[in-house]
Amino acid sequence: YGRWTERCAHNPQSFIWDSGLSVIKKILNVSAARWFIVGSTTFVIDTALFLLVFNITEIAVLSNLFSGTVATTFNYFSHYRWSFATDRSHKQSTLIYLFFFFVFLFLGTSLVSYFIHSGLHPVPAKVGTAAITAPISFFIMKFVTFRRTTTHEA
Repeated sequence: YGRWTERCAHNPQSFIWDSGLSVIKKILNVSAARWFIVGSTTFVIDTALFLLVFNITEIAVLSNLFSGTVATTFNYFSHYRWSFATDRSHKQSTLIYLFFFFVFLFLGTSLVSYFIHSGLHPVPAKVGTAAITAPISFFIMKFVTFRRTTTHEA
């Protein structure tokens, strides 16, 4: 207690900074917040690569398969190690993840291709597809793919 009082008296900004970091650490310790950060980064990678390849090839299926594969590789390792910090074996979670990866890749590719062929610009087509699949993906990853085998929360 004395050390804390001394520190605050000399540098009140340090207390505010440390308190802010403490709140951020608590928020980041929640798997949903971590999922959001990883998911947002994955979305940026996926969308950027999709638009890049689509501008070159104008083939929605090829563009989505490429961008989805690269983004999903980043996504899997980030979720496995950080977001959900699972205690499942890599082999077990990888097999489950790959199954859902192919399901979502097929669904996402079908949706984005349908939206583009219906006349929608590629950006809203990709964003709309992500808005449909992301919430479903969170629950599958949280409660199926990276479900902890022990009772404590990450």
